[in-house]
Amino acid sequence: MGRSAAGLGAALLPQGACGPGEAGEACSIVLDVEAGAALVVVWSETATRMTVTVATVGGIVVGRWQAGFGDDGIAVVDARDLEASTTYVAAIGLDDGKVMEPHGFVTAPRDDDARPVRLAWSADIDPDPAYDSPIFETLAAQGAEAFVSLGDWPYADNPPLPVTLEEYRDRHVLARGWAKLQPWLHGASVRAILDDHEVGNDWDAGTYAADPARHDAALTAWDEWFPRRGGGPRYQRWRWGAHLECFLLDTRSFRSSSDDVDGPAKTMVGATQLAWLLDGVIGSSAAFKLIFTTVPLDFGHGVDHWAGYLTERDAILDALAAAATPGVLFLSADQHWFGAYQHRLGAREFQVGPLARGPAPLPPLRPGILGRAREYNFGLLDASVDGLRVRALGAAGGVLWDETFTPADLTLRR
Repeated sequence: MGRSAAGLGAALLPQGACGPGEAGEACSIVLDVEAGAALVVVWSETATRMTVTVATVGGIVVGRWQAGFGDDGIAVVDARDLEASTTYVAAIGLDDGKVMEPHGFVTAPRDDDARPVRLAWSADIDPDPAYDSPIFETLAAQGAEAFVSLGDWPYADNPPLPVTLEEYRDRHVLARGWAKLQPWLHGASVRAILDDHEVGNDWDAGTYAADPARHDAALTAWDEWFPRRGGGPRYQRWRWGAHLECFLLDTRSFRSSSDDVDGPAKTMVGATQLAWLLDGVIGSSAAFKLIFTTVPLDFGHGVDHWAGYLTERDAILDALAAAATPGVLFLSADQHWFGAYQHRLGAREFQVGPLARGPAPLPPLRPGILGRAREYNFGLLDASVDGLRVRALGAAGGVLWDETFTPADLTLRR
């Protein structure tokens, strides 16, 4: 297990520095960490330039980068030439005199590195005090090397509904700068995708067509706050050592209207992303292929998830079964409860969340629902030569589910 980076930067923090929770003026995050690189993203109300210094835990500086802030208040550094599977501390200084709380993060292992690894995932972050719990302290204490955010961060559509780009940006400031998040965010890196509430509840092609200007403003704000290398599509794929390859789906940007009749023309992910997914998963050499989908494959309320897109969902499951691809696991969120599921062809799925939003009522039990819990929760993934252990933990650390798989256990079969 790679060492947790939480708190490792404390020795680099000068007196008077801007610590966690003082993010009304500035806030930061480390995104999209790879074996040799990390994106350091900072928002500031007042600064025009920043300096990012990356050092080992022992204090050896490995690089120093500068970047300017744009009109959106965001500055981005892509720290390169880092060593794989190494804990680093990123210290951030701003030209307005602020020195921010350092970030600890762990770089990804090389593709052939079989050391044990731990990832976490969940969704739904709203700083409203009504949703307060100890979950972020519990999450920070798990020592996950990276966290996968499956959307609804922020709940930008809380009333009054934003319309302009500036209004959407303001919602990101409130959500990213929430004091409760800072100890967790400063100890790990994040991979993120949006779902619906960053734009508007249950948005799809139909709602976009009815109000494109507002949707474009929301998407622009999200792209500013979650920048990505190269400006490509929002969906992404990354490797985390020999055991894990992760596929993070964009289930909103390409989806048909949920009101459309299900059939071959109705899509959740679009033809290009679908081909990318199947080619990548079937061709992956990792022991386990993790497919992160913001919405579950079934067993939820309504049709704003894969239950309304069954033709495409079944085509994915059929293709994976035909290829007999081992180690495939679906990981989701969205419905505001924990669920352990088994679908057709033996496909397994774990659904988690919310982190900080009200748990939702549970729909009736159906065949394939193996277990559920209606409370704040997140998921942990421990991968090693012994297999893939999947756990779901509640806000105070109580274990909601604990199951371990071999790659053969997660092979879809006709």
